[in-house]
This record gives sequence, C-alpha cells and structure tokens, in this order.
Amino acid sequence: MKPTMNTKALQILSRVLFFLGVSIGFVLSVIAIWNNLESTSYYFRGVKFPPFPGLRCPLMIAPTETGIVNAVFENLTDKEDNFIYRAEISRKGVSTRQVEGQITVPPGEKRTVQLTVDANDVDLMFFILVKMNILPNALHKSQEAVCGTMLVDILGLTGVQISTIALILSFLGMAIGLALWHQTANSSHSAIPGVIQALGFVVILAMFATAMGWWTPAIVLCVLTILLMVI
Repeated sequence: MKPTMNTKALQILSRVLFFLGVSIGFVLSVIAIWNNLESTSYYFRGVKFPPFPGLRCPLMIAPTETGIVNAVFENLTDKEDNFIYRAEISRKGVSTRQVEGQITVPPGEKRTVQLTVDANDVDLMFFILVKMNILPNALHKSQEAVCGTMLVDILGLTGVQISTIALILSFLGMAIGLALWHQTANSSHSAIPGVIQALGFVVILAMFATAMGWWTPAIVLCVLTILLMVI
C-alpha cells in the first residue's frame, strides 16, 4: 500500500524533529566536553592530585552575564573539617585571577562556596576556565578540580535560558519525532530501524554522562553518536 500525502508529510516531519533533537543534544554534550578538555589543558602542569568532586561551572553564560561557579565541600568524617582552598580563574593576556579562602564544615554536612565569573575572565577566545586546589590537612589529602564555561551570545538570552531551552527542545524533538515515526511506520507496515532508536538512547546517555562529569564515557558516547548518525 502506497503512503498517502499526509503520511509522507508526517514521515518527513518525524525525521526532521528527531534529528533536530539528536543534533541539539549532541551539541550540548560536545560543549560540556570541550569546556572540560580546555580547562584540563589550560591548567595542566605535570602534577595531578586526587579529584575534588564538588566543583561545578555553568555550561554557558552570556557576554553581559555574571556566572556562578559552585564548590561544594562535603565532610564525610565524624570531626569538624576546615577546608582551605585556592582557586584560579582565567584572564586574557594576564596571569590568572586568584581567589583564596577557607570554610569549616561540620561532621557529615556540606557547605558551598560560590565564585563569580564574567566576560572579563574569558581566554582562548570564548572560554572561562577555573581550577580549584584543596590544601591537605589531618582529615583529607590534597585535591584539585577544573571546569570550564563557554561564552555564548544568542538573542540576548542568559546561559541558563539557552541551556534549558536547548535541553527541552532536544528531548521534545526526539520524543515527538519517534512517536510520529512510529505512527507512520505502523501505517506503512514498516518498522523503525534499530539504529535510530539506539541513536536517541546514546544521545540521552551522553547528556547524562556530561551532567555527571563522567568525561571518558561521555566522549565514547559522542563518538558512538557520530558513528550511528553516519550509519
């Protein structure tokens, strides 16, 4: 049975929506990975300490926006812990901006330190790169972490607005696209190719991995995404 004109239109729409959602999700994942790779390279000095898991940079900020970098200090011991930290923030053409401080965290609790970044901290064209060192004491060893933020100017939107809209469009595009694809596949007695379903699943996993800071799996998933799109 030949597909009707309406069915053909739905087939085209389903594919456009699905691949738009996949592309947006893939771009978000690549931006997060790129931020991390640039920050790692920027601050690499040959000596590496155990990772500090609490550092979080915004994915993107606008040129006129002040971004907030969060450092969450968690005390897993049964004694009060005093964290002494030293943060470095990139600056174009000059030495990095230094921020030092200390924070006391009661046993079994968390405390957050916030650092501000803006367009004045951009280096390497459009990156804001942050490194935090935690000095050792009797309760914890030296730790370090890096993270990065991309400066993006889109229609005057803030970084959070851009990220949120992109994330929503990605999930909606893939969900609605697959639903329409499934509907048109049923009407034409054909099945959705397994590689298409796998592609959507892999992109979702890649976004989740970058959100969790699992960089190696995220890179593998992005490479797999490219391979599936080529197929």
